[in-house]
Amino acid sequence: MDRGRMETDRKPVSIFSLILLILMAVVILFLVLVQNVDRFSDFFGSTTFKIIFDVALVMGLILFVAYIFTRTADYNKRLESMVDRLQKSNMLLSVLNEIQSSANANLDAQGLLEASLEAVMPLTSSLGTIYILDEDTGRLEPRARYGTDTPLQELPAFGVGEGIVGMVAQSGEAIEDKGGEGASQRSGMVRYALPVKAGNRVMGVMVAGTTKGSYTEEEKTLLQAVSEVLGNSLTNAKLYNLTRRALDTTKKTQGYLESFINEARMGVMVLDERGAVMIVNQEAERFLGIEHKDLMGHSAIEMLRSLDSRGQQLAQGFQGCFRDRRGFQYTQPVYDDPATQTVLVNVFPLFREKGELIGAAATINRS
Repeated sequence: MDRGRMETDRKPVSIFSLILLILMAVVILFLVLVQNVDRFSDFFGSTTFKIIFDVALVMGLILFVAYIFTRTADYNKRLESMVDRLQKSNMLLSVLNEIQSSANANLDAQGLLEASLEAVMPLTSSLGTIYILDEDTGRLEPRARYGTDTPLQELPAFGVGEGIVGMVAQSGEAIEDKGGEGASQRSGMVRYALPVKAGNRVMGVMVAGTTKGSYTEEEKTLLQAVSEVLGNSLTNAKLYNLTRRALDTTKKTQGYLESFINEARMGVMVLDERGAVMIVNQEAERFLGIEHKDLMGHSAIEMLRSLDSRGQQLAQGFQGCFRDRRGFQYTQPVYDDPATQTVLVNVFPLFREKGELIGAAATINRS
């Protein structure tokens, strides 16, 4: 009940109370005057008037007592109603907190949908279903249900604009259907369908059904609050899944790359833009006569300069890459005797798509 209605209900009762109080005051004053002022006592001193006055006084007292009892009963009813609303509000708040906690702790979209229905439906509805908009097919697919034994795969999907589910997805506004439309609806079933949105984007539709009559404003408010929590949480879950898949793909790609580099019949060495070693395989370690752990925590170019001619030559190549932003190629004997086996060394800069230098790499191929 809103404030205007409450004020309207109280106003007549307050006026009636004021009138009764004024009448009682007048009667008491009149009684005092009759009993204590000779002029009034002589004028209103007849037996008939006293009888009439006593009867009126008794009726007034009875009416006043009846009114007090009525007001007491009314206040008790109001108090019970306020306590009931408070208990219901606390219960609804508890449900929202439960769903929000589940959303914060659980990034599994399916688990979140099922937990939300299990929490809110017993308070508001006989059954409920959540449909999620499939971006690939453009259809609203059932993903969670409550209060029905029908498997999800047997529940119908809807296109945008089809049925109450599709109309809600199309308009982005809640719809209450009291007609029991559809073969799957029970007799007298009232459905309340509302969008599950993240911002202005409709991600799905939640449909609740009850046989208790129309939904109250408190129940609608709760369902709307749950749909808002679901919309934001589904966005987070989707971003989490995308990020997890991207990380899995990155790790897999990195595994392929590391396996390829380690098994390659050529030496590979990669530096980042600061000159620190990112990758060095076993073939490059054998060529330089140094292990990867010896390069960690040091400038690769300075470490290479401290080695023999092979390391010094490679250091010059890397330095030229960073300075001139172009590649170098040279040959070098594996051992000090030039007649022995030689290697072909290619040193080249690494760039981002926009031309930003992000490092340099070297390949060492035995000829």
